[in-house]
Amino acid sequence: MDQARYAELFRAEAREHLAELDTTLLAFEQRADPAYVATLFRSTHTIKGMAAAMGYRAVEQVSHALESLLDGVRSGVSLADQAVVALLFEGTDALRACIDDAVAGRGDLLPTALTPLLQRLDARSDLAPRPAPRLPEPTNDLLAGLTHGALFDDVHPSPPRRDTMTEDRVVRVRLTSDCPLKGVRALLVLGRLAPMGTVLHVEPSQSRWPDDAFDGVFTISLRTAATADRLEEAVRAAGDVAHVTVNAFLAEPRRDGAGDALRTVRVDRRRLDTLLDLVGELVITRDRLLRIAEESDHSSTRALTRAAHETARLISALQDEVLQARMVPVGQVFDRFPRLVRDIARDLGKEVQFLTEGRDIELDRTLLDAIGDPVVHLLRNALDHGIEDAETRRAAGKSPTGRLMLRAARDRAAVILQVEDDGRGIDRAVILRRAHEQGLLPATVEALDDDALLQVLSHPGFSTSRSVSAISGRGVGVDVVVTRVRALGGTLELETLDGEGSVFTLRLPVTLAIARALLVDVAGSTYALPAAHVVEALAYDPGMLVTGAERESLTLRDEVIPIVQLRERFGHPRQMDDAFVAVIEVSGRRAALLVDALVAQQDIVVKPFDAVKGSEPWFSGATVLGDGTPALIVDLGSLT
Repeated sequence: MDQARYAELFRAEAREHLAELDTTLLAFEQRADPAYVATLFRSTHTIKGMAAAMGYRAVEQVSHALESLLDGVRSGVSLADQAVVALLFEGTDALRACIDDAVAGRGDLLPTALTPLLQRLDARSDLAPRPAPRLPEPTNDLLAGLTHGALFDDVHPSPPRRDTMTEDRVVRVRLTSDCPLKGVRALLVLGRLAPMGTVLHVEPSQSRWPDDAFDGVFTISLRTAATADRLEEAVRAAGDVAHVTVNAFLAEPRRDGAGDALRTVRVDRRRLDTLLDLVGELVITRDRLLRIAEESDHSSTRALTRAAHETARLISALQDEVLQARMVPVGQVFDRFPRLVRDIARDLGKEVQFLTEGRDIELDRTLLDAIGDPVVHLLRNALDHGIEDAETRRAAGKSPTGRLMLRAARDRAAVILQVEDDGRGIDRAVILRRAHEQGLLPATVEALDDDALLQVLSHPGFSTSRSVSAISGRGVGVDVVVTRVRALGGTLELETLDGEGSVFTLRLPVTLAIARALLVDVAGSTYALPAAHVVEALAYDPGMLVTGAERESLTLRDEVIPIVQLRERFGHPRQMDDAFVAVIEVSGRRAALLVDALVAQQDIVVKPFDAVKGSEPWFSGATVLGDGTPALIVDLGSLT
């Protein structure tokens, strides 16, 4: 078996089971429900079976030790106390590390540092310590040569009932379409059924299961006293089973894929990235083709114009489909945070209830990967600086358990992520005093509103902690969040009330790849303004100018809006005649951008932009226009 070929598939599925272990352990810590133990046992056993087939010894040993402890808890011999739960958490972390090491090829021997952990797991298990089953080295015919239950000699399913007559039954199974290692999964199913009776026949034969052509549809005939419901339950416990039927007669299995087959498939993210790059180039070519077709006035070009518009329609449809294929629910990132919050809260000795909302809101895969670290920083700050300990909360008339909320929502063409806590809030006086001490603000500043407060907090190196801990005190936190969010084309906002809590709000674009933009001309160069932040565009009238104001402003429908001269900002001579105004809104603040001309509104392909070191942070990316010329994308947050 080519391990390199299946290693990433193994890791992808193993991570799903690890996420389920974390989520279930958190629930089990709150309530010792036998259903949680069954879920934990099933996920651990599945990882062990896959690791055994791949030859990952360390993963196999750790999962085997966890499985033995869970088997003791399941049978009622081992007590499900807090010590056992803590040991299960520790074992899950070790299992995660072993999986990463195995897939990365850093050796499959159990690290010496994990030996004490395995000894403690065995000591709390109702089973005597015993090694996991030894397997031959993986070979091309490994799967084909396995006898019934060879991987599963340590499984202890309930014995078949003897109060009913045995009969021949046919179990037809179809695995999910996105199931990796279908041959190994089929062996897991067979290992579940073999102890429940006598296996009579397997179709197709096990020798065909390792083949790439094996589609995950197979039939197992066995003589058993078990009921159809128990047989189906055993099959589904193996995982990744899309459909199972149990009959008392032999029938040809369905292979049409009908029924409840999943309509999803795992795709390597690099393939999606490449496909998206190609679509981006198509969008640029589409705009160029449309421009050429529309600028020509010859009658012979009518067919070309129609073809160009039809091509544009097809490219737009392809663009939408590719973007949708890259969209992933934010819940996939949210799943990693409950365990993080639990561990940090325990380290700090605080009681915290962690809640999430809007898990189904979708984001581009690239954005989803990028927001993890900023959210971690905000959660850490809320736990360390925001939420008080139980005694302090009681003295303030609050519940001893703090409340921490992670929320996702849609707002026009943006996604909003909020980290909200009901803690003490941010002490503006303390922040102001520290800002004066560090020379970040002049002594004349005597108060901080929310915007000014965020600017101070996001200054590199700023911290109110006098000592360094594992959680805070190094001046790293909000500044990292602001830098990362702005690099993603988003903004960060803050609201805080003394004694009531704080809310950090991240506003992010739905995707980084293709965006709608207003193209404007400034001193002969074309720039792109993200359309999501443009409220309106109109011609400038000198009568709009407000006189006597502290800051140059204009009035629009009785609203005074500060002016930003893009010519001056970009180093060109000031010009007010024949100008146009683009009114933008970022983080609740409006500004009127004065430009020389409004060019067009169109979709642009966003390309990474590496600014010159020390330059002003006015641009967040670049794009290529339909005529082949480049244009910079303006970071509107830096202008307001």
